[in-house]
Amino acid sequence: MSVDAAVADAFREEWGKVVATLIRVTGDWDLAEECAQEAFAAAVRQWPVEGVPRRPGAWLTTIARHRATDRMRRAAVGAAKLREVAVMSFDPEPVADTEIEDDRLRLIFTCCHPALAFESQVTLALRTLAGLSMAEIARAFLVPETTMARRLGRAKAKIRNAGIPYRVPPAHLLPERTTAVLGVLYLMFNEGYSTPERRPLCDEAIRLARLVTRLMPDEPEAGGLLALMLLHDARRATRLDEHGDVVLLADQDRTRWDRVAIAEGREALARASRLGRLGPYQLQAAIADSHAAGSDWPLIAGLYSRLAELVPSAVVRLNHAAAVAMASRPEAGLRLLDGLEIPGYHLLPATRADFLRRLGRHAEAAVAYEQALGLATAEADRRFLTKRIDETRGRAMQPTVIDRAAQPYVGIRRTVTMQTFPEIADRMAGIAGWLAARGLEPAGAPFFRYLVIDMERELVVEAGFPIAAPVQGDGEVFSDVLPAGRYASVSHVGHPSELMGVTAELLAWLDGQGLRVDAESTPAGDRFASRLEIYRTDPRVQPDMSKWETELAFKLA
Repeated sequence: MSVDAAVADAFREEWGKVVATLIRVTGDWDLAEECAQEAFAAAVRQWPVEGVPRRPGAWLTTIARHRATDRMRRAAVGAAKLREVAVMSFDPEPVADTEIEDDRLRLIFTCCHPALAFESQVTLALRTLAGLSMAEIARAFLVPETTMARRLGRAKAKIRNAGIPYRVPPAHLLPERTTAVLGVLYLMFNEGYSTPERRPLCDEAIRLARLVTRLMPDEPEAGGLLALMLLHDARRATRLDEHGDVVLLADQDRTRWDRVAIAEGREALARASRLGRLGPYQLQAAIADSHAAGSDWPLIAGLYSRLAELVPSAVVRLNHAAAVAMASRPEAGLRLLDGLEIPGYHLLPATRADFLRRLGRHAEAAVAYEQALGLATAEADRRFLTKRIDETRGRAMQPTVIDRAAQPYVGIRRTVTMQTFPEIADRMAGIAGWLAARGLEPAGAPFFRYLVIDMERELVVEAGFPIAAPVQGDGEVFSDVLPAGRYASVSHVGHPSELMGVTAELLAWLDGQGLRVDAESTPAGDRFASRLEIYRTDPRVQPDMSKWETELAFKLA
């Protein structure tokens, strides 16, 4: 192993230990961080010359303590301060607060003191215990980096000014810190789980969770969190392939999952469940347990529904939508994503893209994958999304034959010329208003259905929206059903004026395949069973018509 790699490994594995020890012996959070940083800087300078020490953590802690001692001695004023430095040099063992002696456990409970706001508690713990940068913590909270820096500064000042003790609190004070402590551990675990090079954070989070369950055996959510982390961690060997690329859950080799970790996780979940107080971590652990047993998607969708009642967050709603899409149809998941916003979270557009891909709406899927790529930071995720973009872009422009079920719709019909065509296009908003007035939601994208085409004279065209079930029409708005059958389909991204050329290409492709459109020539023009232009792009979201996606679909004879 190179020296640079050794320093990097030492940082991931030892940072929290070094900082926790220094905070205990100095009581100064800023000094502890600064001296820890100086110790790692010394390692970068000295290890290439002297070699990597046998116990890197002990070496780093010794250097950091010497730096702290020197800086406090220089800053000392008066005999009292000098005596403090002298006493500190002997590093007496701290008085036991509980039966569990662990500097990092003390640190996490101190960070989670109830005098601090929850966001400040977690920020402080992730910075001091896990060594995360401001950028990494900000990404975990989906907020700007400057916001996180201000929170950290306020938290340290609060601890200093309020004289918050550095200890695991007595048993009767533990419950008031439980939520924050478990939240910190889960964020630590997630950071290590999503970033392979920070793998030691997972191990540390699990180690501390085991200590917390010993400390609080009657707290079911502590056991639920331990179970959740173990059940997820059991899949670590299969989440990435030999090239470091993402392997989806459905494609993972379950025979390589860690059966020992799964067994421990299930035992922890069973103990927590027997306490009779269901909470969010236990529900998430039950979901992970179902995956370990083969992924019962209807069960998982139901568990996410219950979780959303306890934790009504956007991320839980996203996961619920994904489970519903697996348990039933992608259309159902897509509807659940309507109106959902999670700024900066790449999994939202990535999930939407997956639903669209599974529906065969490849051009739309490619756009959503590109949005996800712009937000993703992990290289494995970026490679996966880039691959998906290439796949969907390639398939979007290729004609294909698909089976369509009968589709109820509402619409209006007009006889127009090429010059007066905008008259029917302008009526789309009126049809949407007609639906809204009756409490109905469109079941898909708006479309034009061409019934008769005579380019030199007139066209008979319908404008409509698909709906879930037939309804009673009213006035010029009628209800009908698009016919089921085999359709030739192709997607196009570009200005609608380009569709004439796309239509010619699709018809030429059909000729080459020996396929025929369900149409007949009449004196009034070519009469089609169903010729559709489906407009997949919402003009309110994308006003640039050159970026609109349109699907052309012809019912085949």
